[in-house]
Amino acid sequence: MSENNQNVLPEKPQSGNEIDLKELFRMIGSAFNKFFIFLRNIFLFLLDLLIRALIIVRVHIVKFVIVGFLSIVIGWFIDSRKEAIYGSSMYLQTNYGSTRQLYSNIKYYQGLVEEGDSTKLAGIFKITKEEAGSLRGFIIEPDVTDNGLLKAYNEFMKTADTTFVLREIDFDRFKRNTSPLDFPVHQIFVYSADKEMIPALQNPIITNNIENFHIKRQKQINLDNLENQAAALEKQLVNIDSLGKAYKEILLQEPVKESAGKASNTYIQLAANNERKTKEIELLAVNEKLSNKILEINRQKEMESETINVLSDFSPGARFKHFYDRYLYRIPILTISLLLMFILLRELNKYLNTYAENKRLNG
Repeated sequence: MSENNQNVLPEKPQSGNEIDLKELFRMIGSAFNKFFIFLRNIFLFLLDLLIRALIIVRVHIVKFVIVGFLSIVIGWFIDSRKEAIYGSSMYLQTNYGSTRQLYSNIKYYQGLVEEGDSTKLAGIFKITKEEAGSLRGFIIEPDVTDNGLLKAYNEFMKTADTTFVLREIDFDRFKRNTSPLDFPVHQIFVYSADKEMIPALQNPIITNNIENFHIKRQKQINLDNLENQAAALEKQLVNIDSLGKAYKEILLQEPVKESAGKASNTYIQLAANNERKTKEIELLAVNEKLSNKILEINRQKEMESETINVLSDFSPGARFKHFYDRYLYRIPILTISLLLMFILLRELNKYLNTYAENKRLNG
């Protein structure tokens, strides 16, 4: 008996780390179990709501069909009697800070349309009063994408010279604080009941009341500066051409030295030829660089010769339709939603009455 007792080894006490790990795993398992139970309850709740909704639709399906059909007929009838609105747009580029004045003008035109002042509109656009009365709206907005904004942000960060700006202004903040006036290209929309009249508005929009004294002065100074730069570069180009001709004449006048067969004379002659070729290449490179600058200035003068450059003209208007503007869709959605709300409120009222009656009987 004693030998058996001696052979039985005593159990080793579990360490504190093993107990802590078991408790931790038990808590994690319990948390996951509660989470999955929570998800199951949500799923069952949503499934119950779906089944109840389907039951309501099945019970009242005839009402929904009748109301939906009548709503579609009424919406189609209203749309068929509704005035046709046509829209067109043009893209333009503003120079010399004329963007603010252009936005102000478009806002003024929109105000006249809302007031129905066809007399002033006819005088501004040089159209008849009937054509002015067909105008339905003016909208202007910058033509900019997220890529364009990102490019503008990169340019802004390159010019930032303080640590605060580099640290505090991120792309989202830059995007929120960017004004439509900060972009050069804009799109103007015009809406009218007369689609053939819209192109006639283009020239008055880009010329009427755009150039104030400040813009005219800035435009003249800029064009004069470009003209002076082009003249200076052309003068330099003439000097380079003259220098090249003189250099060629000097080379032609130099006596032709024949080689005496010595290695030293051959080496000097090769070095001189290489130096001449290098100078000729340098003159050609300077000539090409000046010519490219002159071409760039001429292109800039052409682009900035007008206060507003039209990039895309107005075309005759196309029928303007939006989903939310068509009663064929709006009325059925509204009436079916109201019918569903009415049915749900009635079902809720029945449930409350039943609940109150059961409580009264049980109490």
